[in-house]
Amino acid sequence: MLQNGEPNLRQLNVEARRQRILDAARRLITHGGMAALSMRKLAAEAGLAVRTLYNLYGSRDDILFALTQDAVDRMVAILDAEAPLEDPLARCRAVITVSVRYFAEHEAIYRPMIVASYEGLSQGSEADRRLAKRAAGMQRDGIAQAIEQGLLADTLDPTRLGEQIYHGYELACVQWAFGVIDAAAFEARALYGMCLALLAVANEAARPALEDELRALEPQLTAAAESIERKRRHRA
Repeated sequence: MLQNGEPNLRQLNVEARRQRILDAARRLITHGGMAALSMRKLAAEAGLAVRTLYNLYGSRDDILFALTQDAVDRMVAILDAEAPLEDPLARCRAVITVSVRYFAEHEAIYRPMIVASYEGLSQGSEADRRLAKRAAGMQRDGIAQAIEQGLLADTLDPTRLGEQIYHGYELACVQWAFGVIDAAAFEARALYGMCLALLAVANEAARPALEDELRALEPQLTAAAESIERKRRHRA
């Protein structure tokens, strides 16, 4: 129940306990990886009963989904402050740069989470799809706004373009999580895919900036490919 439009005490207490659980999960993953994140250890770290974890979130994978959702919410807050939608192409770019920076700053948490997701340790496939849809939607919103401003043509579906940009981002993200590439290469690969997708519908005024960024990114992509090859040879 709301009182004067504000959450009541019970709701505030529930939210506080939810945050305690997420904070505890972050600490456990940071210090012990995904193997440290059992419901029993999480309850002890949060100072709550195991039953409370199930009541407030559900399963371990529900908690992981909430942890990722919380990270996305934090990224969106940064994104809104640094790149408002009024400059839609800068917004599309910032969707990538802000998230890469956030992951890199908190890599002890998100590397193991991403690796676990792709190794099948977390079974939140439906949750992963919901998060992917939300992430692709951030690009879609920027693209739609750019179409309204006449920067991009409306010849392609913004939703499909947003999804395509996300697919390239996702691959680079997984490569970063597994240590194949560093954060700089992660960003460069994701931005290159974004610029290529937007170039397909860019008008004459928007094309030069996109082409310039593509050319500027090419040396970084070459360096990343050479680094991967050196690592491959070293392992061989």
